[in-house]
Amino acid sequence: MLSRRQLLKSGAYLTGFAALNPVLSWAVSPSQSSDTSAFYQLSLMLTGRKQLSQVITQRALHCLSEEDSQFPTQMQQLSRAITAAGITQTDELNGHQIMLDAATGATARKIVSAWYLGFTGTPVSLRAVDNTRFVTYTDAMMYTPTLDATVIPTYSRGHTNYWTQPPATIKND
Repeated sequence: MLSRRQLLKSGAYLTGFAALNPVLSWAVSPSQSSDTSAFYQLSLMLTGRKQLSQVITQRALHCLSEEDSQFPTQMQQLSRAITAAGITQTDELNGHQIMLDAATGATARKIVSAWYLGFTGTPVSLRAVDNTRFVTYTDAMMYTPTLDATVIPTYSRGHTNYWTQPPATIKND
């Protein structure tokens, strides 16, 4: 008979194993480190940011690569095309041949989508299974433009039933 203590200990051991196992965690193997660096630099340029989270960079790259095994190759192709065109700012891609090309344009949109939406793939409503993969929730860039007026969903504004009283001003609430 398995005691409660033995059950808890075995659960703790399994959790530790899962956290430390590179296959089950977000650990990056040495072969992926160059892809991670290239993806980070490409993401900085495509999002127009000066800094991005390394953890989310690894998650996004992992999810995009799991969705499409050819993604690292496509990412390198996009990176080479941007370098060859001498593009250094996101705005320079508007209407550029890189975005009009089916392969490089789709790759750029996948990267930006992963950062802004916080997931990869295409969700299918009313289905138990689809190809979406979670990247981030609270750090998804889609919340940034309205962060002063909206709260990231599921985060309380400070107390229970906050919604029963109308806000004094948008800036204060």
